[in-house]
Amino acid sequence: MRTWLGVTSLAVGIFVLITVEELPIGVLSVMAPDLGVSEGVAGLAVTVPGVLAALVAMSTPLLVRGLDRRLVLIIALLSVVISCALSIIAPSFGWLLLARLFAGVSIGLYWAVLPIVAMGQVEPHRVPAALTLAFSGTGGALVLGVPTAAWIGSHVGWRASFAVVGAVAALVAVAILLLVRPVHSRQAVTPSMMRTALTTRAVRYVLAFTGLGVVGQFATYSYVSPLLVQRAQVPLRDLGLLLLLFGIAGLIGNFAVGPLIRRSAPLAVLVVIGGTLAALLAVLVLVHSPGAAMIVMPLWGLCVGAVSVSVQAFITAEAPEVLEEGTALNSAMFNASIAVGALMGGMVLDRAGMDPMILTSVILVGAATVLAADYLRRLGARPARP
Repeated sequence: MRTWLGVTSLAVGIFVLITVEELPIGVLSVMAPDLGVSEGVAGLAVTVPGVLAALVAMSTPLLVRGLDRRLVLIIALLSVVISCALSIIAPSFGWLLLARLFAGVSIGLYWAVLPIVAMGQVEPHRVPAALTLAFSGTGGALVLGVPTAAWIGSHVGWRASFAVVGAVAALVAVAILLLVRPVHSRQAVTPSMMRTALTTRAVRYVLAFTGLGVVGQFATYSYVSPLLVQRAQVPLRDLGLLLLLFGIAGLIGNFAVGPLIRRSAPLAVLVVIGGTLAALLAVLVLVHSPGAAMIVMPLWGLCVGAVSVSVQAFITAEAPEVLEEGTALNSAMFNASIAVGALMGGMVLDRAGMDPMILTSVILVGAATVLAADYLRRLGARPARP
């Protein structure tokens, strides 16, 4: 029982991390006017921590070495507390960006070691289940974290959203300390080992389609609030409900992809990225009214919610000899791509409008789908697992 409670606490931890990372997305429409900046500029609140998270994630295996990976997670959550405390008192957008630097540190640390700690809690044959449960926090954040933040932001104020997230982060840090078993790497990771991981074909592929797919996803999703309010004429009071539907579907997708992962992780990645492409096409073509948004948002969330767990399963299945290094590199790419996507989307939104922004997403996610299909083709037929 304690084992699975520990894995559950890891899931709640990534729930907190995803929530704090994407929180500005949910409160963008109220935060930007309050701080006196455009919505495109306010997107830097997602870009800045994403860039730093990428650098931290890539460096984490080299920095932590023999340190208990569980303590790395606790340090990450305490950094969330600091970030939220500074955000609450931020008098200007520049101050908010400073606070977001601590969020970047926390995201990079947590993402880089979460899979390693989750797998260290269970027997080898239970690893897929542990990863699915641990990454369910990603979908959970979309279900409750970002929509709740959006609701608090629109009814009480965006600063209150940061206060709630900071308090939850402190509680989760205590839970992980009490419930999660220590996990130490079998050997210290060196720069040469990181370079070796980069030469592994599976790692190169996963970095490529993660980069293209996540940049494409977040070029539009980072601005989903103004997209729904301005393009689909969704009332501001209903924004939280639509994000909630997106998140519920994401949580379902996280678990629903499990059987497909057990059959073939590369196939799961192709299905998830291809589904995201179809959803973005639907956003581009159909989402011009509240009714259309009500239909398309859950379909979009269903696919996006399965991205994290399917990509991590791909690394676990296709590059087990460089698991920790590959995980850190993918975490770095994932977070850098969130940052680049938010920056790119903001630039296109401010200069060309929403339709070109969504079209940019479609093109990038389409390229990721082609790469995922190419890997599966090169891999050849793989027998189904029993």
